[in-house]
Amino acid sequence: MLGEPGAGKTVLAVKFVLGAIDARRTGDPVPVLFALAGWDPRSVGLREWLAERLAAEYRPLAAVRGERTLAEELLDAGLILPVLDGFDELPAEAHPDALRLLNAELDERLPVLLTCRTAAWDSAVRGDADVLTAAEVVELRPLERAAVRDYLERTARSIGETAPGGEPATVWTAVLDAPSVPLAAVLTSPLMVTLARTVYGDGSRDPSELNDEVRFPTAEDIEKHLLDAFVPAAFADRASPWGPEAADRWLRRLARELPSHRRDDVGGTGAAGRTSATGGSSTTDVWRLAWWELPAAMPPALRVLGPAFLALLATATLLVPLAVFGGGVVANWDSTPSAVLNFAGIYVGMCFGMAKLMPATARTVQGPRQLVRMALVMTAAAGVVAVALGLLVPPLVSSRLGAVLTQRPAWFLNGCCFGLVLSMMFAVGGLPRRPLPLGLPWAYSPDGPRVVRALGGVVVLAGCVIYGCTTEVLPAATCVVTGLLFFLAGMRRGERAAEQYTSPAVVLRAFRKGLVRGFIACTLISVCAGTVVGCVTGAFAAYEIHSAGRPSNDDVIHGWQLRETDDGRRAVRSTRPERILLVRRTALANPFVVNDGARISYNDKLGEFTGKPWIQKKDDRWVVLWKGEPGTWRDKPVDAHNLVVALPHDVKVWLVRRPVRVILFDAVWPCLGFGMLVGTIGGCASGVYRALNTPSDTIRAAGPRNTLRTDRAATLGRSAFAALVSGAACVVLISVAGRGSTLGTMHTEVWLQVGTSTLALSAWGRMGAARIWLALTGRTPWRLMQFLAEAHRRGVLRQSGAHYEFRHVRLQQRLAATADADDLGARREPSPIP
Repeated sequence: MLGEPGAGKTVLAVKFVLGAIDARRTGDPVPVLFALAGWDPRSVGLREWLAERLAAEYRPLAAVRGERTLAEELLDAGLILPVLDGFDELPAEAHPDALRLLNAELDERLPVLLTCRTAAWDSAVRGDADVLTAAEVVELRPLERAAVRDYLERTARSIGETAPGGEPATVWTAVLDAPSVPLAAVLTSPLMVTLARTVYGDGSRDPSELNDEVRFPTAEDIEKHLLDAFVPAAFADRASPWGPEAADRWLRRLARELPSHRRDDVGGTGAAGRTSATGGSSTTDVWRLAWWELPAAMPPALRVLGPAFLALLATATLLVPLAVFGGGVVANWDSTPSAVLNFAGIYVGMCFGMAKLMPATARTVQGPRQLVRMALVMTAAAGVVAVALGLLVPPLVSSRLGAVLTQRPAWFLNGCCFGLVLSMMFAVGGLPRRPLPLGLPWAYSPDGPRVVRALGGVVVLAGCVIYGCTTEVLPAATCVVTGLLFFLAGMRRGERAAEQYTSPAVVLRAFRKGLVRGFIACTLISVCAGTVVGCVTGAFAAYEIHSAGRPSNDDVIHGWQLRETDDGRRAVRSTRPERILLVRRTALANPFVVNDGARISYNDKLGEFTGKPWIQKKDDRWVVLWKGEPGTWRDKPVDAHNLVVALPHDVKVWLVRRPVRVILFDAVWPCLGFGMLVGTIGGCASGVYRALNTPSDTIRAAGPRNTLRTDRAATLGRSAFAALVSGAACVVLISVAGRGSTLGTMHTEVWLQVGTSTLALSAWGRMGAARIWLALTGRTPWRLMQFLAEAHRRGVLRQSGAHYEFRHVRLQQRLAATADADDLGARREPSPIP
């Protein structure tokens, strides 16, 4: 099928596909549209390429039976009728190879419909070049003048006059009575006739200007004029929420700056290209906007920094209120600067982990080699942080992780480790840097939505029971929120998933497989990294302790008297009165003592006394005998770890002196415990992520906005369920380890972020970061999806599954070519907030 540019070849090919499907009977071949722009005939055969595209776009056809995919079997059986659109979009030097392969690989069992521009086809078969054997040619003829006149005058407003024939005259009557030669040539193209109708349809402009041969000496000049005026005219009416100038500017920038993709590149994971430096777009590249690929318009660094910041913001939104008002379920920071430093460290760690640990795409293979590489990178990064910890804040006493005085540098460096751990868990769970939209696993299942709603109700009821029996707010709230999100997600049937519906048994098997794999991988990686951190920081602590001087027994240093018994036990006693407090943190089993004014958070002050405390070691922990109120603790040993940490340096180094192996053990053991905690939580999260990882079918989607809503619902449900399962595992860990363990409240702090941070790392979350950036820099409006939907409604864009495309490649290329440097560079004002 041949025709001039804009003659309607692609539209006719689509209509052929739809008509053939309507008329198809059982056993007839199924017509499938293929865009030839993605085929390289110099390296891939036609049948091989067709099979690859079928397997990529219709994932069940990638299944292998024997040594062949279902796509290959369907092609060989003659059950696929390829409709090859855009032979002219292949590079000219590839035309001979393409014709040769078409002749060699086509037969009566594999007929095709091929579209091409007339001039490109004539050039391809000219001279000694091959021709398409036994082909029937249909050439789309130019529109007849009478048909054009009837269409334009029938769709235009009357000007209140009567034409010579007696019909009401329109703005087009005089123009079409005597069109110029360039205009007559332009109006033979269906595309240009449609553009002319839109540009001059509202009566505000006079189409007689098109007959001005001084202004428009050639048909190409008129075409450029119509292409330039089309977008402003489409948005010119008062009902448009966006002005025509702004809409035109935004669409030009989108056409220029967003990556164009080969039209058969599903999901944007194949070959991609950009417009040329001069503004022209490659003829083999077509602008195809997938909302989940909006981050590609951001600078490379911001593609990591933006989502990481949103993840941190989502985490802070939950952690900060819990730390301040949660009654100790999450450890609070000792001051605002410490909180800022801690979040800054988490941000740095997450940025590094997202860039270096997480897979690039959902299709990136994660085999043993990739996990080993992840472990090496993670361990190396943790080693760098450990060196900084050893230099600035070595663990002279021990690497206690909860309820301990923390210096400002340690807040930042601990945050770095925390961010690394989070990103490692996400990487093991299979969350990629460039995620695809998620579908709902129960989409198009007869009972799936009802089962999910019932599950949500059960989880909400469980939360109410937990609160009624234990008055524990956090577990109960987690259950209630998760149940509500599941119930709401079950209310939405969602887009069709890319894979066929799988039974609950298959989902459970995927969860079990992900759980085991995630637990083993997260545990091994975190234990290796934790061992390195413990050994490095312990080595620094051992050097500092054993390189210090050795004061004599009963010496007084900085107001503290040193005492060492014959069996080597050491203790210190203040020679001047000290005011100390007995405080309690709700999440811990026992209270502890701190100096008055110490920079540490606690929930309740139980009592205080002023005296000369005697710090000694009992049952492998530092204690003092409490002498004040309340009476229930008088003369009982109370945890004095924070008094030791706050001692003058020389006193502290003397007091905690012990063999090197003990110092290393004290530094490594808490890190190993944290590694086991990470393995448990990471395993649970990985199981949920992999069990509910159902890609959306972006080819057969009802539209981009539907796909976005479905991804948002699936992301919220998956994140909430991951937090619920991980939280249940943490409850078990806390009951086993006890509330007085060295991990403190780390259980809660880790599993909460399993649910919150992943929201920003989904396709929906990353698109949100890109929307903010594009709007702040003036490239798009704030309500981008509404704007694109409006452009589609007004005929500027068209929908192709979950993608938007310009209605014609010539419109895209013209908009990209005229996006001038002033629009793209110096004058980038933020879009006004609606």
